[in-house]
Amino acid sequence: MFALLALILIFGGCKAESPTTPTVTSPGAPSGGVTPPTNATINLTVSNANPLVNSNVVITATVTQNNQNVPNGTAVQFSTTLGTFTDTGTTITIRTTTNGVATATLTSATAGTATITATVNNVSKSTTVTFSTQPVTQPPPSTTPTVTSITPTTGRPEGGDVITITGTNFNGPIRVLFDLGNGTVKEAFVNSFTSTQIIAVTPRIDLAAGTTQAADVIVITQAGTAGEQRVVKASAFTFASAVLTPVIRALQPTSGPIDGGTRITITGDAFQQPVQVFFNSAEAQLISVTFNTIIVMSPRASDTTPNGSGVVTGPVDVTVKNINSNKSTTFSGGFRYVSKMAITTAAPTSGPFTGGTRITIDGVGFDDPLAVVISAGTGGGIAAQVIRVSATEVVAITSGVQPSGCSDIAGPITVTNTANGDSATGPVFTFRIPKPLITNIAPNPTSIGATVNVTVLNAVGFARITIGGVAATISGQTDNGNGTTTFAVVVPSTVQLNTVSCPAGGTAPAPTAFDVTYTSATTGCTDTSPKGLTVNPAAVPVFNTNPIAFNTFTATFNPGNPAAIPPVPPSETPSAPQTMQIINNGTAPLTVTGIATNPAQPGCANFVFGPAIPPAMAVTLNECEALPVTVTYKGPTPPATATDVCTLTITTNAGTKQFTLIGSSQ
Repeated sequence: MFALLALILIFGGCKAESPTTPTVTSPGAPSGGVTPPTNATINLTVSNANPLVNSNVVITATVTQNNQNVPNGTAVQFSTTLGTFTDTGTTITIRTTTNGVATATLTSATAGTATITATVNNVSKSTTVTFSTQPVTQPPPSTTPTVTSITPTTGRPEGGDVITITGTNFNGPIRVLFDLGNGTVKEAFVNSFTSTQIIAVTPRIDLAAGTTQAADVIVITQAGTAGEQRVVKASAFTFASAVLTPVIRALQPTSGPIDGGTRITITGDAFQQPVQVFFNSAEAQLISVTFNTIIVMSPRASDTTPNGSGVVTGPVDVTVKNINSNKSTTFSGGFRYVSKMAITTAAPTSGPFTGGTRITIDGVGFDDPLAVVISAGTGGGIAAQVIRVSATEVVAITSGVQPSGCSDIAGPITVTNTANGDSATGPVFTFRIPKPLITNIAPNPTSIGATVNVTVLNAVGFARITIGGVAATISGQTDNGNGTTTFAVVVPSTVQLNTVSCPAGGTAPAPTAFDVTYTSATTGCTDTSPKGLTVNPAAVPVFNTNPIAFNTFTATFNPGNPAAIPPVPPSETPSAPQTMQIINNGTAPLTVTGIATNPAQPGCANFVFGPAIPPAMAVTLNECEALPVTVTYKGPTPPATATDVCTLTITTNAGTKQFTLIGSSQ
């Protein structure tokens, strides 16, 4: 802290000059070897302040930064308002430093006062030299010390503040005294001094909170010698005891056992004796107190509760109170009490979700009776059955856990002593949920309504199986003794087979691959065999027609003109033909065994159809093949207006269909 304050004071004492970077303004002037630093300190001296005209004067610039010589080769620009520099013959020259020193030689043929300015980057310093035609006799310098200023002028009664005393004729040995009146004198520690400056550290004094005390500052030069002199700066420094509010910045260490007794260093500011330190509601034992540091012993954790009992683990608040000023500060959760119990290892750290895993927990601080809980699942954790306890080992058997999904369930192992509530948390234990895997489906392909065997690895509990998203009936299951289970599953009749479009109309079923999914109703775990089962359609013919029926047939009747010469006889124009496609929309051959009209119906004689297939003949149609049947109504003979009805029968191995033919002659 002293070094930092001294540095601040030195920087604060630098004279503010106009920032000027040395530049070469005349030929032949040397250039600097390095870039001049900013905010340097320049001290100027002259070999003779009152020279005769035409004589030489050496100006010496000592350049430092942070009390260190600037680097060799640093550029220093010298300028003068009278005379010239001998190396350039002009009013400006640039010189470089060696061991922080640069020199320039000035002469003048004219009497008068020259102001010489030395500039290093943004800092300048000036001095004067007076050239005269006659020698000037200088009066002997004064040796009496003077004090011009003291910075800062106030400080703490605890002492330790760094002050700077500025003046003249400070010749060592140096002593600095603070006269408080009433015969009370305190001596400061002198850190360093020059002929014009003293750096000292203020002493400690006794001062009540909230009061001030002015002091004369006495500087004694050449102390203890025949030339001893002293100078007094009256009421130059004031000690002020403020009403301080303490501040806690850090604690070290930040944790300790519940039995207390941990030596803790509290670092902060404004600690004023007497002080009290509390851990929640428990007062700690004080070891030492300074303005910035308090050392205490932690109380027992149980004492930090309002009733002073129970087991406390975890963070507690730390409060520091300055008793005289009644000011306090609290570091929330600044110290953490930890259990004396500790778990070092636990094994194994995984097992089935059904429980029954024997876990050995090693550590210290175990006290029978105790509880072992695995903090997994819901309801505050899963208690394990404790079967053996010693001070360093616990053996417990896991209980089962109810799965809430297919993910493994994991949580840390916690041991708690029943008597004192001390506990420790150890490694994570994982309840493994077995993941099912469909390993085989047979026979494959199959057909609707058939039974297939679905083999599943890690099948647990009640099973559900779907084929193509449709729930399938499980007619039986077999444990194979190797971790797999085979389920007998009936292919649902409601699965939707793919179809192909027939050119003549309609669609025909096609073999279709379906996803097969196994789900454990116990764990919720599933596995799907994508397109794992192919279902073939039933091998049957399907008899369809396109269109499904014939429309009414219309023939045109022309009555003729018997009175015409020659007479025009009546005539009949047949109807337009109509064609119906017989289509096989099944997978097995469709056999057409007959296409015929009813000869007993008189109207059938007025219709023409084809092809006519008598019972002794047959036409076979494969999947999607078609047979066209064409019908035309030719009208009655002889031509006349009439309406005829006829039944057309088509017979196949997939069934028989009859169509009513209606013809009208108009």
